[in-house]
Amino acid sequence: MAEQSVQASRITRYHFPFGIPAFEQLTRFRLVENPSWAPLAMLESESDPPVGFACAPVHLLMPGYKLELSEEEKQALGGSDDAEGLILLAILTFRADGPPTANLLAPVVLNPAAGVGVQSVQANLSYSPVHPIRQEPPCS
Repeated sequence: MAEQSVQASRITRYHFPFGIPAFEQLTRFRLVENPSWAPLAMLESESDPPVGFACAPVHLLMPGYKLELSEEEKQALGGSDDAEGLILLAILTFRADGPPTANLLAPVVLNPAAGVGVQSVQANLSYSPVHPIRQEPPCS
């Protein structure tokens, strides 16, 4: 019998003081990372487990991505103007009638040192909420 290796998931908890748009009442989330899913991760609500979002690192989807945080978001994330140490994730959408997309207009911004996160709408930038994940057509 072949031995199966079980890769443990890493779970990090975050407080979202403003919630996530459309889920403002949910303020406690956990980021679940499993090596077998990498680079994908799951952002799951702790108060309502069925609410969850598949995410991918923004820098893998768009190298050179520029983040603009509001003063309120900076304060919520720990008060720093420096994006160093922050994790930027794009929420992914998987549709039956089209290719998967990533929301680069409103990335999830996590400060692991403070255990705080926000979803930051990049209103002054021209990022898309339906950025294609795959640029070339799939093999047929």
